[in-house]
Amino acid sequence: MIPNPFALLQLQTQATLIAMEAGAVIWMRMMGMAGLWSVLPSENARMVTEKQKAFAEAGTRLMLGTMKGQDSQKTLSRALKPIRRTTKSNVTRLTRRGPKRN
Repeated sequence: MIPNPFALLQLQTQATLIAMEAGAVIWMRMMGMAGLWSVLPSENARMVTEKQKAFAEAGTRLMLGTMKGQDSQKTLSRALKPIRRTTKSNVTRLTRRGPKRN
């Protein structure tokens, strides 16, 4: 089977967005730990537990897609969705909170 170049581009785009959003989230959380960004006290625990949930869901989607014999591009695209959903919601939430005001 010949890979669909547009599907590959979509996967690359999703992976790039995840990387960019994760970098922004790390930066805002580090600023929060330094007292410069407005974050909730539960943010440190959240950054651990949300990864477990997102990666468990992604792994399950990968395993099920593979077991069903789905196209690899389709399987990977479905597996990236819970990770992207998490990074996107974190960027939105933390950006709205903004820098800490004195």
